[in-house]
Amino acid sequence: MDNGRDPLLYRIWISLPLMGLFIEWLLPLRPLDVMSFSQDWFGVMYIFTGLLLLLGVFCLKWSLSLPLYGLCTLGVWAYTVRLSGEESGLLSSFSLLLKDVELLLLTGHFSLMSQESRMLVLMIGWALLVYSVQSLALLRSSVLLFAAATLLYLFCLETLLNLPVYDDIIRTSALILMLQGMVHLSRLRESGRSYVIPRPIYGIWGLSLAAAVLLLVAGSWAGGILSEQKPAARISLQQVAERVADWMKTGYSGGEATAVTGYNLSGEEEDMGIPLHQGSRIYFTAQTPSPTYWRGETFSEYNGRKWTEPDNAVKGGYVPGVIVGQDKASEGLKTITQQITFERPLLQSFPLFGGGMIAEVVDLQLSSAGTVLPAAIEQNTDAGTVKVMMDRGQPQVESYTIKVLMPDTNPNRLSSDSGDDPRTIRDRYLQLPDELPQRVRSLAAEITKGAVNRYEKVEAVKSYLKKHEHYTLETRVPPEGQDFVDDFLFVTHDGYCNHFSTAMTVLLRSEGIPARYVKGFAPGTPDLSHPGRYSVSDGDAHSWVEVYFPESGWVAFDPTPGFAISNGSSKSTSSLHQISVAGGDVILKLSGLAEKGLYRTMDFIWSRKLILAAGLVLAGLLTLIIIQLMPSLRLLPLWLRLHVTRRRFPGKAELLKCANPVWRALAHRFGTAPAGYTVREYLQSLPVEEKEIRALLYDFSADWEMIAYDEGPMERGRCIAFMRRCLRIPKKMA
Repeated sequence: MDNGRDPLLYRIWISLPLMGLFIEWLLPLRPLDVMSFSQDWFGVMYIFTGLLLLLGVFCLKWSLSLPLYGLCTLGVWAYTVRLSGEESGLLSSFSLLLKDVELLLLTGHFSLMSQESRMLVLMIGWALLVYSVQSLALLRSSVLLFAAATLLYLFCLETLLNLPVYDDIIRTSALILMLQGMVHLSRLRESGRSYVIPRPIYGIWGLSLAAAVLLLVAGSWAGGILSEQKPAARISLQQVAERVADWMKTGYSGGEATAVTGYNLSGEEEDMGIPLHQGSRIYFTAQTPSPTYWRGETFSEYNGRKWTEPDNAVKGGYVPGVIVGQDKASEGLKTITQQITFERPLLQSFPLFGGGMIAEVVDLQLSSAGTVLPAAIEQNTDAGTVKVMMDRGQPQVESYTIKVLMPDTNPNRLSSDSGDDPRTIRDRYLQLPDELPQRVRSLAAEITKGAVNRYEKVEAVKSYLKKHEHYTLETRVPPEGQDFVDDFLFVTHDGYCNHFSTAMTVLLRSEGIPARYVKGFAPGTPDLSHPGRYSVSDGDAHSWVEVYFPESGWVAFDPTPGFAISNGSSKSTSSLHQISVAGGDVILKLSGLAEKGLYRTMDFIWSRKLILAAGLVLAGLLTLIIIQLMPSLRLLPLWLRLHVTRRRFPGKAELLKCANPVWRALAHRFGTAPAGYTVREYLQSLPVEEKEIRALLYDFSADWEMIAYDEGPMERGRCIAFMRRCLRIPKKMA
């Protein structure tokens, strides 16, 4: 490490608070049974950290510092092994280490290594951390990253393990203030305003800063004493793991709770609007002749916060077999057969997901083998949904086959659909809460005022939502007493499928159009190697709307941006398209064979633990990535000059060399400068519309002219800004 012009006293003042921060990483762990070496191990680590920092303050060349750091690490490790009670000598310890390395290469399992070898790996990592943090502090005057990581680490200990860290946070804050004040003195010197600072100033500055920090944190420290903390109880690593697992399951109580996208099988609907994270776990695989949405359940009653379905809407039965009540509904409708296979067999009651109203359950398959005969169900005849009821101890269901009714979604037919809605439909699917704000009803009337039939009104509402509202998973539950739809349409304008579907249902009901809320899954991801097969994940969980038409029945509509319901009808294709599809099938089959071959190769490598072979494959992939990133790698010397090797004030030749990537990028995009043009005239003639790029080019030209024509020495800060612009402009031009 090259220290520049900072004296040894300054480096000591920097290293002392760093020593305190590293100790704060170790102190909270003392109540934990993390090492078989008991409490003596912590004292050894304190000494080890001090020795590393002592080596660092001399800023030796790497050729000298590397062996010293290595000898220090090995010496402390040998002492730690002896401290553990082992009677073997140093040579025996190294022999054991070599055997562990050989075992690791043969098996690939780090856990099979001895306690002593794992301790050495830990100490090497700790030495690298100490060296890196001290280098950043002394060479780059950068301490905020490590300071923030220390505070975050302490907060995590308090959150996950309930360890008392109040005193640790107070001490850490004081050390961070001390560090920041010391590096500020170095930045003043580097800025050029005070390039030469007398050595006594470093000592005066450090003492004054320490006194100021002590006075500043005295109040907080006194508060910590008044609110005396209970001593931390010793807990095992098993207890630590259990607490972390509980925290991950329940979530931290601070802030609004979040959830992962997926289908809720609990049967208890919560207030809508909770923020979500996109899930990716495969839920089931479907085989279907045409892509469809996968209906799970429908809901008819909205209370302003969530949807429910009355218990009197369902009745019991048994499957396999034809669903009672769907024989009349199936007249004139297309029927398709679909098969669902769950990624993990289900242990609890679940709805049968299908592309339409379920007309018949052909079979239910156990996870082991055989058919479930019979299985109790709850069926909702009006909705065409079926829920399989599972009790504890019943066999797990792996898959099922159903026949579903596909509605006629032809727009011409729906536009001409007429007639009166049955009273049972009106009573059940026009329900709205009495507290629904009037502005929601007024908005529904405004949206549909130009429509002449039911289909046009439905399309008008759907188009309005897609155009005026914003799709996002980062939402919130409305405040208590606030209607969910009103909050979405008039306050936040942000939401996901639940927001859009509920809003459309409520707006249609406000106009006297029967509609219901449906939840299930979007079609999923097609398997290109197996036509008709789709993989449906938790991320495909979705909700949409079904609207009642007197002659056509229930028809699905999706108002969520980025989603569209297909009617599943096939279209005639030209012979050219058929040929292209046939060729595509051949390519897909070849790609499938290649994929299988790749998997077999990976299994072969893993089964024989050929770590070196896997390393060669990774090296080849890395080479390909480097080739792809070659244009960006051309900027690597400039990046290294700016962030790594910049240790002194750059000269004129070096600064002009830094501008070469800018000239190459401009010539590649706009051509070279015409003869007779100055730098400023050339840059001003470029057809650049982006204001940010034009500002960068203007500042670049001003600095370049000052450097090239020796108009005067540039300050260090301006030189650094010039090099950063030389790095940013080529990226913007790419």
